[in-house]
Amino acid sequence: MEIANFKGEIKRYEPLSKHTSFAIGGPADVLASPVNLDDLAALLKEIKRQGVKYFVLGGGTNLLVRDGGFRGVAINLLHLGEIGIEREFRSVGGVFVAVRAQAGVPLPRCYFFATEQGLTGLEFAAGIPGTVGGAVSMNAGTAAGEIGDVIESVTLISSDGVVVTRGREEMGFGYRTANVPAGHLVVDARFTLRRGDREKIKTQVKELMDQRKQRQPWGMPSAGSVFKNPREESAGKLIESAGLKGRTVGGAQVSEKHANFIVNIGRATARDVLQLMEIVQQTVFEARGVRLEPEIKIIGED
Repeated sequence: MEIANFKGEIKRYEPLSKHTSFAIGGPADVLASPVNLDDLAALLKEIKRQGVKYFVLGGGTNLLVRDGGFRGVAINLLHLGEIGIEREFRSVGGVFVAVRAQAGVPLPRCYFFATEQGLTGLEFAAGIPGTVGGAVSMNAGTAAGEIGDVIESVTLISSDGVVVTRGREEMGFGYRTANVPAGHLVVDARFTLRRGDREKIKTQVKELMDQRKQRQPWGMPSAGSVFKNPREESAGKLIESAGLKGRTVGGAQVSEKHANFIVNIGRATARDVLQLMEIVQQTVFEARGVRLEPEIKIIGED
């Protein structure tokens, strides 16, 4: 793929296992890394002109790429990594600050930036991996809060290179979902945070990080929570109650620490993970009558 005046990097037949937190995935025909918004617009226009498929890789978390890879373009937005304070204002409840972060900013960098600035509101995100773009697109969160709770506005770019800004109400944030129209990508997000006590914020972030490390298979290749939590009970508890902790297919294992994580214990393939997911879904359905819905995104070909 040749793109006029493209300043970013193009890699062909790049193994996506190198770019996902699962360390799983066949090659993408093209891995493109635009360096700025103009680069991204040029790339999207060329993709549309050629009629090829594409997806945004982001931080490679919450993602399972099938073993045959992806026939199209994987877009890496990690060069869109600016973050900063846009303005400060007083309102009911204190002093508030609007922070703008581009789509490629790692989410951990966001909450550490907020902490250092003495800004409260993002503590719930401590320990959530991925990038701002992915976090906004899926309304990432925990029981303590969601990204949509602190969004002021989101900037999107269409496949024609047209940039639009949508307010929080227009984004339609729901449980692990947001209203990002087909053919649009998240470019940046503005968070509304409140001035607070920096030391208290640091303490809360550390406590939340420690809790995650105790409860989750920290440091093992995974894609985070595999299934969405049903209304009745958490997916992890349902899977554990079905006796599936430690269940293994090939190199994929239901984590012995947190049952809603599948970990790569050594050379796992996407096929291993998918077979294990099917076993979990079927076993939980037979035991509890609940059909678990995947939270991770599954793309590519076998």
